[in-house]
Amino acid sequence: MTTTTTDAFLRALAHSKSVETQTLLLDEMLRSLISETENSSSSLDDDEDEDEDRALFLDLRPREKYQKHSLSRSVNIPFDEISGSFHLLPPRETPFSVFLEEGRDDEEESLVSSSKSFENQRETFQRGDFKGVQWNIKYVFVYNEHFINAVNAKMLKMQKDSSLGNGVETHDVLALNNEKKKNTRRRLWEPSPSVKELYKTFLSSSETNSSIVLDLGSGVGRDSVYLASKGFDVLACDFDQRALTRTQEMARLHGVEDKVKVLKWDARNDDAFMCALSSVDDVSRLKLVLGVRFCHKPLFAQIVKHMPAESDCFFAWFHFAKGCEHSKVGRPNKEKYLIAPNEELRSIFTKNEGFEVLKDDVSFISDGRPSANFIARRKREMKRV
Repeated sequence: MTTTTTDAFLRALAHSKSVETQTLLLDEMLRSLISETENSSSSLDDDEDEDEDRALFLDLRPREKYQKHSLSRSVNIPFDEISGSFHLLPPRETPFSVFLEEGRDDEEESLVSSSKSFENQRETFQRGDFKGVQWNIKYVFVYNEHFINAVNAKMLKMQKDSSLGNGVETHDVLALNNEKKKNTRRRLWEPSPSVKELYKTFLSSSETNSSIVLDLGSGVGRDSVYLASKGFDVLACDFDQRALTRTQEMARLHGVEDKVKVLKWDARNDDAFMCALSSVDDVSRLKLVLGVRFCHKPLFAQIVKHMPAESDCFFAWFHFAKGCEHSKVGRPNKEKYLIAPNEELRSIFTKNEGFEVLKDDVSFISDGRPSANFIARRKREMKRV
């Protein structure tokens, strides 16, 4: 059964009246998690290093209520802050559940207040992001006394047989926050899949605490914060000051503010790469020059020319490939914003014998558009005198 955002909110209201109805909705959600993990190639805990910070629930209640009682697999973004926090939500195709505030104490007033509140929240999520794209909200719960009692009862019942199947654990999904777990910084958002794969394949064995990443066109900073959480020092470079501010806020939220620096940076300058490079504390520690969904082609020749030979550095660029103009989305459609895979970047980087091409292929993102994926490595032995 396909559940729309409207359906999910209406069902939350209908199931909020008793422990029994809340339990029915909880059971359905847990069965859904079983199905999702059984139909996927990995479970929630299959890759502990990658998914240890993953959240399953968005809690829209005020912070003071969240601090009093909450689930450990949740992230708290109060509803009055949500419109400025869409970048903290999951990719559109990733399912998640939402917790709502219960309303006022007076029963009669509570029905009116709650209905109005739920309608505001439903409309917000039904509108979707600034492009009008909705999130994949599968379940919505009213976080009231009935919900708390339903969770507690479910935990007691499942203590002896906690496994839901295929790696999904009830005691993990429904575990409550305690003082120790409140220091665990969960996330709903995800870095670029290409960056996760890059880290796993080429960077996970690096001495991250002594390495630097230069993230060019960093946007709101998801990839920067992700790599900082893996131990890298990151310089996030972007022209949009609001995006840089969000990067700093996200870094603070995840406890890596000391590892993420930001630079207001204009890629259109003739010496743009050198400007970014000059802000790196120690170029010999530079491990990665990264670009994701960002393209200013004159940069590539600058990077080839000025990449420090002593740094043994990776260059990784993941951007829309030619063919996007023929996709359903149809954008970008100008040649200057599209990469020709197995041709354009390869020709630039193989002109210099100091680089080794490690990857040059095409993948497709969730909306069907092709993405060019290029990774090269600066050979340390080719130092310039």
